[in-house]
Amino acid sequence: MVKQERWKIIIDLCQNNKKVYNEDLKIACKTSIATVRRDLQQMEDLKLVQRFHGGVTLNPDANELPMVYRSNEQISEKTWIAKQAALQIKDNQTIYLDAGSSTYEMIPFIHSKNITVVTIGIPHLSLLMEKDIRTIVLPGFIRKSTEAITGAQTFNQLDNFYFDCAFLGVNGIHEKAQITTTNEWEAAVKEKVIHQSNKAFILADQTKFNKICPVKYANLDDVICISMIKPFKMKYL
Repeated sequence: MVKQERWKIIIDLCQNNKKVYNEDLKIACKTSIATVRRDLQQMEDLKLVQRFHGGVTLNPDANELPMVYRSNEQISEKTWIAKQAALQIKDNQTIYLDAGSSTYEMIPFIHSKNITVVTIGIPHLSLLMEKDIRTIVLPGFIRKSTEAITGAQTFNQLDNFYFDCAFLGVNGIHEKAQITTTNEWEAAVKEKVIHQSNKAFILADQTKFNKICPVKYANLDDVICISMIKPFKMKYL
């Protein structure tokens, strides 16, 4: 069982139980107790869980799951969204590809020729190299939970680019709160990308609607939403 699957099991068990014991996780994940402890240490480092002697509980302050977990959620829906998004890319364009699992899923479906991709997504790099896509990585610091590059350097470097289209992740979409995310620097970068783009798309599965996160980065009419559902009055693909 790969790490993504184990972490999903651990999070699901913690969400359904006040306390979960290591021995139960070993059985549920079909792995060794050493692997369980290693996973729990990494998850505690990301502030997803709180460990106690012999077990673990969910961290009540956790507000964002890392990409290693999110990449296993809503798979069929994200695949559909990824395909629709990739179809928007034309030959010879410069595009921005945000960090996150939804934009990551786009890469296998990108078939346009002679494009340049600018990205802050660390996991995205290996897939882009495999497809031999010209890629520019923005500078900055790495935010562990999202595996994204962000910060003042990232923000300032965007002045040097203009994008034919940008593809952005989103944490929350709400009629009153508008489009939100969890981190101030990531919000600032997303907002500036929208300003520097001819077209800006957000990729949103059903779990993102009617959800509010702490930091707003766009109004509903600033972007084009790619989603299988259309619950709000906004621009959709």
